[in-house]
Amino acid sequence: MKNGEAEAWLRNQLESMYDPGESAAIAALALEHVTGLRRGEWLLRREEPLSGEEEQALRDTAARLLRQEPIQYISGRSFFYGLELYVNPSVLIPRPETEELVDWIVKDLLELGLPVFDKKETEADATALLKILDVGTGSGCIALALKSKMPRAEVWGCDVSDEALNVARRNGSDNNIRVDFQGVDFLDEAQQRLLPSVDVLVSNPPYIPLKDKTSMHSNVVEWEPHTALFVPDNDALLFYRAIARFAPRRLHAGGRIYLEIHEDLGNAVVQLFREAGYESVELRKDMQGKDRMVRVIR
Repeated sequence: MKNGEAEAWLRNQLESMYDPGESAAIAALALEHVTGLRRGEWLLRREEPLSGEEEQALRDTAARLLRQEPIQYISGRSFFYGLELYVNPSVLIPRPETEELVDWIVKDLLELGLPVFDKKETEADATALLKILDVGTGSGCIALALKSKMPRAEVWGCDVSDEALNVARRNGSDNNIRVDFQGVDFLDEAQQRLLPSVDVLVSNPPYIPLKDKTSMHSNVVEWEPHTALFVPDNDALLFYRAIARFAPRRLHAGGRIYLEIHEDLGNAVVQLFREAGYESVELRKDMQGKDRMVRVIR
């Protein structure tokens, strides 16, 4: 089987479960995983045959994909805001809308004119310029992306899952990016005392009501960690309420909160923060026109 034939075969297999565009994207990632070649390289070698080992690996990968295991978990690789990250079922697969949240933060802080984007070697205490905390860090994608763009910021990430923290620390090491990852149950106010005072708080917390599980794709529900996805039906704003209470104690005056939210809960999140005494609250849509981000200025 040639590279080009392998891609077409796998794409056709996947179209029983995914639309043509998604099938093509997954097939391309699978071919990269199997051959070790980037997409541009194996496209140039479409007429070259797979080795026997590669063809067997392709069939094994196809079987896993047809059980709806995400290609990112099969390959152990996901891309986020210019970084290549390791992922496994202990962490959520980074999403494009989360990249949009990171991009909003980066552009906002650029406008403030802080010299945190300087990539030159700096003294250790230069990180006092800006302090950032990522709550529920998972793979570390948000914290690491922000630190990669702002080397002179000091960045922390916290998570309740030891397995997730192992992934985040591995990603920091693999990308040579220094972020302090801490094990903290953010819903426990006693443990919140372990966290630093910061200028920016960012979070993509669990926000999907359990009742929505039945309408979600199997490749998410059956493979990704439920503790990072779901909240009780009767308290969908659980983590946002905890953040609103935490910020007056640990967010500097004038500090900013950036949140990813459920597309159906934008107005509810805005109301929660306004009722908690925050006057500057902005709701923003993602590229698909859905309410997915909130910025709060203390």
